[in-house]
Amino acid sequence: MRIKKAVIPVAGMGTRFMPYTKAVPKEMLPIIDIPSIHFIIEEALNSGIKEVLFITAPGKGSIKDYFDKKPELEKFLKKKASPEILEQFNRIPTDFKKSFVIQKTARGLGDAIMHAKDFTKGESFAVFLPDDIVFSAKPVMKQMIETMGKYKKHVIGVEAVAKEMISSYGIIKPEKIGDKVYKITDMAEKPSVKAAFSNLGIVGRYILPPSIFGYIEKTKPGKNGEIQLTDALRMVMENEGLIADEFDGDRCDTGDKYGYLLAIIKYAAAQPVIKHRLRKDIKKVFKF
Repeated sequence: MRIKKAVIPVAGMGTRFMPYTKAVPKEMLPIIDIPSIHFIIEEALNSGIKEVLFITAPGKGSIKDYFDKKPELEKFLKKKASPEILEQFNRIPTDFKKSFVIQKTARGLGDAIMHAKDFTKGESFAVFLPDDIVFSAKPVMKQMIETMGKYKKHVIGVEAVAKEMISSYGIIKPEKIGDKVYKITDMAEKPSVKAAFSNLGIVGRYILPPSIFGYIEKTKPGKNGEIQLTDALRMVMENEGLIADEFDGDRCDTGDKYGYLLAIIKYAAAQPVIKHRLRKDIKKVFKF
């Protein structure tokens, strides 16, 4: 199974990171020296994605600027910069087909996905929610594409969530069909711990069928007039079948201040030049 197109909703205002996000998109928050959206694009390209549609909003032009080629800057760096800096610059992925469409009003994830109907042209497609950065040996989306190829059903990513976090996630009712792979028989959006079917929460990776747009069109707006993707996913589950992949990887929710800090620490811990100093200084800070 080949999935070549990806949709990335980046229209959120990033209110949890105000005042910084008044001027800078939250997707450009740095994980040390690399913006968080960079990790999402790397995962997509390393999973075989060739085309990306960004569902964006006014004031987020820096995302496009980051992934555009800058020949004059590259020429300057080749002459003046150190090899290390040039290497970091060349790490920026630019050789992929990218499109941008504006979501003028934030009306939920379902509405954002509807903006991709023309882009997908009747093909199955991947969705990446950019808050979720996953550190993994094999890209998460690549794992999910392989799962889709094996089970011939569309796939959503899930992970086991802590009991106290269950009410913050869409939770699935799973029927195990393989190693960390489940047929979804029901789902609930942000249930109480008592009402939850399991501790498997839906996270920011999806492979969706082209029929999702018809299901979204049938979805009635909910709280605050938002159109939720979960309602359309239920229709996919009921009419076509839907499976969940409990992927291998270490996820950080960078839309949350703690998750963002955790992503920085985990990324730093993987850098040989930084990790030993980091360990030493963290011990000093917390006095252990």
